[in-house]
Amino acid sequence: MNKIGAFSAVLATMSVCLAQSPSDRYYQAIRNNDLSTLGSLIKSSDVNTKDERGGTPLMYAAAFGSLDAMKSLVAAGADVNAKNAFDSTALLVCATDFSKVRFLVEKGANVNAQSKPGRTALLIASGYDGGSEIVKFLLEKGADVAARDGSGDTALIAATDANDTATIKLLLAKGADVNVSDQAGNGTGAGGQTPLMNAAGQGNAEVIRLLLAKGANVNAVSALEGGQVKNGPIALGLLTPLHLAAVTNPDAVKLLLDAGAKVNALDVRGMTPLMLAIGTDRADPRIVKMLRDKGADPAIQSKAGENALDWAKKMGNPEVMRILGVKGVQAAATVLQPAAEAKLPAPKQAAQKSLALLQRTSNSFFTSGGCVSCHAQNLTGMAIGIARANGLAVDERAAAEDLKAVKLQWASADQILIQGMNVPGAMDTVMYSLLQLANEGAPADRGIDAMIHNVAWNQRKEGNWHFGGIARPPMEDADFSRTAICIRAFVAYAPAGRKAEFDQRIARAAAWLKSANPRTTEDRNMQLLGLKWAGSDRASLDGRIKQLLSLQRQDGGWAQTPGLASDAYGTATTLYTLHELGTPASDAAYRRGIAYLLKTQLADGSWHVPSRAPKFQPYFQSGFPHDHDQWISAAATAWATMALSYAASDKQLTAAVQ
Repeated sequence: MNKIGAFSAVLATMSVCLAQSPSDRYYQAIRNNDLSTLGSLIKSSDVNTKDERGGTPLMYAAAFGSLDAMKSLVAAGADVNAKNAFDSTALLVCATDFSKVRFLVEKGANVNAQSKPGRTALLIASGYDGGSEIVKFLLEKGADVAARDGSGDTALIAATDANDTATIKLLLAKGADVNVSDQAGNGTGAGGQTPLMNAAGQGNAEVIRLLLAKGANVNAVSALEGGQVKNGPIALGLLTPLHLAAVTNPDAVKLLLDAGAKVNALDVRGMTPLMLAIGTDRADPRIVKMLRDKGADPAIQSKAGENALDWAKKMGNPEVMRILGVKGVQAAATVLQPAAEAKLPAPKQAAQKSLALLQRTSNSFFTSGGCVSCHAQNLTGMAIGIARANGLAVDERAAAEDLKAVKLQWASADQILIQGMNVPGAMDTVMYSLLQLANEGAPADRGIDAMIHNVAWNQRKEGNWHFGGIARPPMEDADFSRTAICIRAFVAYAPAGRKAEFDQRIARAAAWLKSANPRTTEDRNMQLLGLKWAGSDRASLDGRIKQLLSLQRQDGGWAQTPGLASDAYGTATTLYTLHELGTPASDAAYRRGIAYLLKTQLADGSWHVPSRAPKFQPYFQSGFPHDHDQWISAAATAWATMALSYAASDKQLTAAVQ
């Protein structure tokens, strides 16, 4: 069964268990690190009491509480090897915390306990960047290095996906198979991926060199398709290590080419490594040149009828176009309303029109697509909350249904998340849902706690969040967005029982953002938002704000990258950022940006933004306009609705832009 199928099956099993647990008092005391109440509960009730899913207080403490809470429970007789309905144990859910792992193992926890999805403590710890000390300890205690979960993951597959070089070396020293492949990928849905593919997608030259030296197949090919969703197969198949390395760095690409990687290999979409190297806002001209020098053919056409030259024109990177011999392409200008036309609509009127479209199509997307998405549900949910707060009319029944769908999806997936399993879409789907929930002020619950636990497992030791090998500009192309949104989630929902840990996580994430070099408008916006959410004051961000303002075009808008024209996505996300940072509505640049959005809104209430992401989702018509550009256009429309809603209550701004 592929990972998406397995996810659906477990989801169906768990959905019957959503009723409130009789162990809630234990759960709340542990989550809040209320050790006094916990002590009273231990004295007055069974320390091994189980909730409707078989969870015990010790499992709660292992996942969401403190080591002190765990010690109190074990001292009172808590069973360290108790299993819940999915055969998970306390050790599995704390496998990324060395102090908790050591405590449980010393108290007799089984290091090879395996849950129904096949997860072990070693698999979970190996998939955590920074977990090498835990992995070493578990191996010394007899953990099985060859154990596989239900998706075919081994510890080495997990470690190469997490990009933890120290853990990878430990596993190789224990004889881990370098050519093992999973059955359904690591959150991408791309089945049949090997450790070398993962290392290539991370751009880890040191690990690539190690794996090749141990006989890893440089031309291994992933499965034909990457799992099924409601409307067909995910087109992430027939990928090679070179396909995945093409969006990383020259060292990784050179190692693979020198080892004999096929430079014109075609994936299931008919895309070559050269196309993928170009199809990102982080395209490295050195990689493009290296591939061309090794014989990459820019004329090969994908199944969509596009070649590398088409991708170069689409992305607008001048250095890449020069290498490929593409003559300068003028970015298409946004169509503005004629100057002689009647005055612009009021921001409130424009936002009301776009909000109605978003709410209507959010429901149809969920029905047609069968899932909650960042562009159709999460950003729409944010737009609804901001519109409501600024006096716009909201379809409250539809809004409640959308929010309910988001919460139910994750509440029923808590065991998957807690056991360190990546759901389809990996952390991106989780983090955008958390952004919506935080924006709407949703209170923490068990589903949200599980999401936060999973997001923490995915954080890199440098402080950022990274998804290797797959680029989807502008929203899922870099670590700025992921890192900023995860900071927002941690600030809103970090459990008190793990406060010190999450304070450190937020500090590491903020330090990464502060030191990282932004390339795109999305990068700059998310860098500013993340630092603000982490606690930076406006004065410390003034220099970065000035840089962002300097990118405003003469038409009042912002482009996604220097080589592209202004559009609603770049403009609206910038206006949202400026508002969050306290820029007054009277600011001239802010007013010009609002005017740009009013001039470019279409009659149906939407804004059209061309898609630039290499596609792998099966196409379907969700009800939102713009066909193959509908997803990014929906996202742009949601951000524009937020920006205009903020402007709606300012009478002076309304008068000025009209």
